[in-house]
Amino acid sequence: MADPLVAHDDLEVFLTTWYRGWLASLPEPHAAIVAGLEVDRVEPATGAFPAKLLVIRDDGGPSTSLLTAERSIGLTVLAGTKADPNPAKAIMRIVLAGLTQIPDTDQALVEGLRNPVAAVLQTFGAEQVDEAQDRARIYAPATLGVTAIAL
Repeated sequence: MADPLVAHDDLEVFLTTWYRGWLASLPEPHAAIVAGLEVDRVEPATGAFPAKLLVIRDDGGPSTSLLTAERSIGLTVLAGTKADPNPAKAIMRIVLAGLTQIPDTDQALVEGLRNPVAAVLQTFGAEQVDEAQDRARIYAPATLGVTAIAL
């Protein structure tokens, strides 16, 4: 008998949706730090950048079984300036703290999307990265354990 057909959810869509809702629900003083933060899968190609931006990228990873996989993600915060990266660093601290809140073994729905994240397997320290614009760019990678769904 053949293995069942399974597929992995679009992790970027889930994570951007989850973060938008979670960030909007934060109490003060955290709410003030993330006020106006836009969350997206990509940076704007043209036009003005938002003052605060979180970009979430799915870098893929290996399948670990028929139903599970490891996915590397990249979290990038653009905010503040090169001379004062503290706003971007403060946002990234909150973003990384939120990462620990995502795993849900019950696979609850978030705005109609199934939560595929079962575990945060690794996080790495946030690093300031060179940026052509006069803004601070803070980057942090992480590895998530995710589950697939039968088709």
